[in-house]
Amino acid sequence: MKSNKPLTNEMLNKRFDNPFSLVNYAISIAKGLVVRGEERETNVANDVMEMIEEGRDKIEQPKEEVEEEIEVES
Repeated sequence: MKSNKPLTNEMLNKRFDNPFSLVNYAISIAKGLVVRGEERETNVANDVMEMIEEGRDKIEQPKEEVEEEIEVES
């Protein structure tokens, strides 16, 4: 039986300059999930990496966090 699913993160490496930017991006998504109060029964780190790999990583930030970022920039 042949699987088409890649066994490495090669596809993810093409989207990011280096592994550190990938990790920082994944951390920001995980923080967003926690702030939004989404409960997970599975490993959050694996879920986030799958979301990024599948292109489901475009989540909205909570309004409070966006407003804080605007105040800091001003």
